[in-house]
Amino acid sequence: MTLGASITLPFPDQGHIALVVRGKRSRDAVPPDEGHADVIMPSGAPAGFFVHEDTERAGTLGIGVPGQVYCYAQFSANRPWYVNLDDAIARDVVSAVLLIRVTAAQSERFLRAWQAMRTRPGSFSIIGWNCSSHAAMAFTHAGLAGLDIPGLDTPDNLFHELRRRNGALCRDEYGHLGFSPRECAGDEFQLPCDVGLDVIAPVPTPPPPPRMRRPTMANPAG
Repeated sequence: MTLGASITLPFPDQGHIALVVRGKRSRDAVPPDEGHADVIMPSGAPAGFFVHEDTERAGTLGIGVPGQVYCYAQFSANRPWYVNLDDAIARDVVSAVLLIRVTAAQSERFLRAWQAMRTRPGSFSIIGWNCSSHAAMAFTHAGLAGLDIPGLDTPDNLFHELRRRNGALCRDEYGHLGFSPRECAGDEFQLPCDVGLDVIAPVPTPPPPPRMRRPTMANPAG
């Protein structure tokens, strides 16, 4: 178990992959500022698509800027609160983890999609070609999603689309997420990691508003 975590997720190589939505605190909650979508590979290694770190340092964000695939090393250097449990707890960075059971063939296709993205990352655009768009491509390549995310391509919409399509194969958990590599690997996508989650208390669903009683007409006869 990852140090300090309350549950261990089924990695490495236990027949699962996962979508991670940063800032999403429960199934029905929408993450602030749309959050961020990244993934957990079959090995337990984290991966995601971001604005290139050099571009981000220069403060250039937006449409058609260079993109970059992050693996464990880039997360550790640029967003340690996404991979280090203590940092996630200190900053209260809560993640929704949507686990999906996959076959060996789906797992392999998912891996190949991310390897191809890393080789030719192309550009990043906030709308239409963002973290969710790239994560969705890999899920689509694995046969787990359609060609488009319904509505806007947000992390939350991708989360719900994957649940809709793969409901019986899915399990969702919420909390502070941490990765603990077991050993080195030639390919960071295949870095074997233990993955732990410090689960947060569920966010209660607000009760529905009270039903208003329709006013009755007074008896005109008195």
